Amino acid sequence: MLTEPRSFGQRLRNARIHAGLSQSGLEGRSGIPKARLSRYENDHVLPSIDTLGRLAAALDVSEASLLGDQRAVIEQFFDVLFRRGVRIYSIEQAELLANAVADILSAAATPLEGFTQPSDVATISMDTIASVTGPSVVPEPSPPV
Repeated sequence: MLTEPRSFGQRLRNARIHAGLSQSGLEGRSGIPKARLSRYENDHVLPSIDTLGRLAAALDVSEASLLGDQRAVIEQFFDVLFRRGVRIYSIEQAELLANAVADILSAAATPLEGFTQPSDVATISMDTIASVTGPSVVPEPSPPV
């Protein structure tokens, strides 16, 4: 079972690694010195609110996720769905989609701990989800680019 890192430093390190950045790379993106990043990651100090915002922006994650708020995971999941054109109009549709995703991950039988990059996660087509959920959860056409 995948466990959420318990400390701010662990969450920061995981987010940095997930973003494919070294501490030097994060220093370049955030303007926060590498020595201070190391102190955050080793849980010697906590960042100020301003610095937390800079870290989150540089890593393209929410401040809440760095603070360990589980709602951030759910918000990010639905944000990705929304950007991909999926609209969920009821609690029932949300439950169907959640069950479909859980069934697909169970069928894949691949532990989530093995994923290091978003590209490692198997792409789930909307046809696959529709076959499990029915036509109630359908993507809207993408706008022309």
